[in-house]
Amino acid sequence: MTPFIQTYFERKANGALKQSLERACDLSHFKQVKVRLEAGEDLSKELPQLKRLSKKDALVIVKTLIKRCDTDLNDYWTLPKSTEAKLIVAHKSYKGELVPRFTANYQFKTQLGQVEIKVTTQGRYVFVSPSTKDIKKANIELALREVDKQLTLVAFR
Repeated sequence: MTPFIQTYFERKANGALKQSLERACDLSHFKQVKVRLEAGEDLSKELPQLKRLSKKDALVIVKTLIKRCDTDLNDYWTLPKSTEAKLIVAHKSYKGELVPRFTANYQFKTQLGQVEIKVTTQGRYVFVSPSTKDIKKANIELALREVDKQLTLVAFR
């Protein structure tokens, strides 16, 4: 893998993790509110915004906020629209960890075949690994350079 690709995805991951930390706190809060609302607690003293809503409406809004947080956690990993990379993101939260663990698979089509860049996180640790299964060994470096060029063009836009 080229140093540029490695650095690009490490920076992307670190930026996504920073944003995710803040959003994960929101997500945790909304989940706690949801559990308490479902248990029938009156949270209007703690959350004055709930005074204007029925418990049913408040629960619908909290569920919507939880979905939005989950979507945001995945959206932090997207590349600019000008890239033709396909992205698959998965995240999982573990008890006691502030930031979810992410697995982001970026799939780039090149003239020589498909290059997949997998970014895995655990806490602040980031691991970036390429996969060039369907590309002949002699062409792997050329395919990686093509991905490098795609990412370089995105950086200039």
